[in-house]
Amino acid sequence: MKGLPFRLEIIEADTSWVVLCSSECGEATVRVPAPYSGEELRAVLAEVETALTRSFSSVVTRRSAQTERPVREFGERLTGAVLRDEILIQFDRCRSRARAEDRPLRVLIGANGPRVERIPWEYLVDPAGRDDYLSLRVPVVRNLRLMNPAPPLSLTLPLRVLGISARPRDLPVLDEQREREHIARVLQEKSSDNVDVHWLPGDRWEDLRDALRFGTWHVLHCVCHGGFDEEQNTGFLELSRDDGSARPVYARDFERLILDGTQLRLIVLNACESAVSGADDVFTSTAANLIRAGVPAVVAMQYEITDQAAFTFASSFYEHVAQGLPVDRAVTFARQDVKMSLGSLEWATPVLFLADRTRIFSVPKGQQEEPPDAPVDLRKRDRDVPPGEEPGTSAAPPPRPHPATAPSEPGLPAPRRTGVLAELGWCDHVALGPRNLLAAACGDGLVRVLDASTGLTVARCTLANCARPVQLAWGPWRRHVASRHEDGKIVVWDLQTEVPARLLNVGPGSGASLAFSGDGHWLAVAVGEHVHVYDANGAQVRDIPVAQGRKAGAWQSGVHGRLGPLAFAPDGRHLVVAGTDGVVRQLDVRGRQVAEWQHPQPVHALAVTPGVVATGCADGRVRVWSWAGRLLRSTPHGPEPTHLALSADASVLAVSDIEGLITLWDLRSGRTTAPAEGSGRPSVGIAFLEGGQGLVASTRQGAVEHWTLPDWMAAPGGDA
Repeated sequence: MKGLPFRLEIIEADTSWVVLCSSECGEATVRVPAPYSGEELRAVLAEVETALTRSFSSVVTRRSAQTERPVREFGERLTGAVLRDEILIQFDRCRSRARAEDRPLRVLIGANGPRVERIPWEYLVDPAGRDDYLSLRVPVVRNLRLMNPAPPLSLTLPLRVLGISARPRDLPVLDEQREREHIARVLQEKSSDNVDVHWLPGDRWEDLRDALRFGTWHVLHCVCHGGFDEEQNTGFLELSRDDGSARPVYARDFERLILDGTQLRLIVLNACESAVSGADDVFTSTAANLIRAGVPAVVAMQYEITDQAAFTFASSFYEHVAQGLPVDRAVTFARQDVKMSLGSLEWATPVLFLADRTRIFSVPKGQQEEPPDAPVDLRKRDRDVPPGEEPGTSAAPPPRPHPATAPSEPGLPAPRRTGVLAELGWCDHVALGPRNLLAAACGDGLVRVLDASTGLTVARCTLANCARPVQLAWGPWRRHVASRHEDGKIVVWDLQTEVPARLLNVGPGSGASLAFSGDGHWLAVAVGEHVHVYDANGAQVRDIPVAQGRKAGAWQSGVHGRLGPLAFAPDGRHLVVAGTDGVVRQLDVRGRQVAEWQHPQPVHALAVTPGVVATGCADGRVRVWSWAGRLLRSTPHGPEPTHLALSADASVLAVSDIEGLITLWDLRSGRTTAPAEGSGRPSVGIAFLEGGQGLVASTRQGAVEHWTLPDWMAAPGGDA
């Protein structure tokens, strides 16, 4: 039966959340105050965990309203924040449609931000006022958007399940024997011809490695202890050493292990805290690492779980899987069984992670009913390709216009050019740094720094026998700015002394993109089709190749072989780099691609914040994306954007284009200003001044222009 997905995405932005929803019934976006501050959230999550522990304690009655009250209040406040206004209207429409068409509804949650990623969303209450938790009624799934999720496996029955139960002698004994016997019995009784269950006799890492490397397995079930290591910022599972003692296998190691199991489509981790991630990266959890390694569905635990709850959940889950139900519905029924059998709050401890697709197996025709569809893929819609098809296949009718790509309503008052702050002569690039310091790469070989509030020169930096500067990047403090020169030299300037603090030589003709990390410890430089990363001492610590596709437009323009703009992600541990193939890639510290944003033509402008990624494409459109890869908004086609700048609260995007026009785009309402013309010459940089002092832009001829911001920028919702 074809399912009906309701995608709910929560983006953390300072003291507010941006909540987006999309489904077959429509889309909506609201910006709401965060229901808890950082300290309040930490405190309430501690109360929730305490209530969870008390709910299965023998000291407290299972039905104690006092025990459940903090969880209920937390869920109600959470629901009031994210399922409200237009979001709630769309959810009600989606639920009504699912009922009318007899289709299973599922809620796919994507959380973007260090706080929202650690929230137990399974405790959302049903907004219909039924005094029940939503995830006990419909599947609530953690959805991780990846660049290339594993396709459904064309399954030749039987379904092969590999189980491992770890029994380290120096850790508490788990009731794994009872669990393995019941799971095996349930699967065999329900579908003896279609399911083959095998439990490893050993519990070492080497035993699991060999089984995955030399066998064909579709499901992996792990019964073991687990946890999250705060010092190493990663999750782990406890297997055994040769001597029988506990051996922690960290998420990154487990991820490499799973690469040998190419047909794995489902992993169940009956291990405590296997769904817990660090404060700065959801992929530090054991479960999310497995999703990134290519496993499309992982069931994991976000808190410690008792043996009895783990056993009850796993038994019920596999019983429903063996009956042919999709994994998300099997999880929901297993939650209900834990709730009714044990009466504790542990029904919310298991978490289902999915990588874009809800369909993980493709069983031979005639043996399974039609599986649920994958969630809507906005990246394919943006390329005018219907979901589920590739370019050049059938001549299916084009999809209906997507609200994110519909023309924004014009008419907001535009910014006003108020004058020229300084005349610097020919410039290749300008960049605004801390405290409104503006650096300019000037044609006479100087790097000039001025106070953009007053136009007064602060520093003039030059180096003998060095070609003219062509690109600039600011560190997080006002003391350091880096310049890239035509001859391939990169200079990090000490603005107090106006002399180089570091000097690098990456070679000529290799592009003009560089960026500091947010803490100033790392400097990334695009060199051909590689990104080099240097530490604070100027030593190269990474050489990351970026494998690009080859598009005709890139070859015709003669720019293939060079990377476009790059930036560090706000966490300082990931890089975002644009290629000439139209793909903007997110790379981790090892150079592995973890996400991508696809465009029909090369991207020439880039801006990032903790909440969104903004891109300016050669096709004349500006797009705003979530970090999970979802297209949030885009402008109609127009002149090619050359530079982008986001306001301090990331609510307004300034765009300068190849025709010298400047446009402001209110991301809260989707409305734009009419293009405003300054000197009529294209800019080489644009930025918002700190403290609401306006906008600054500079032309290639070196005129540094000041722009006054319109009054609507301070109005909630972006209305004039």
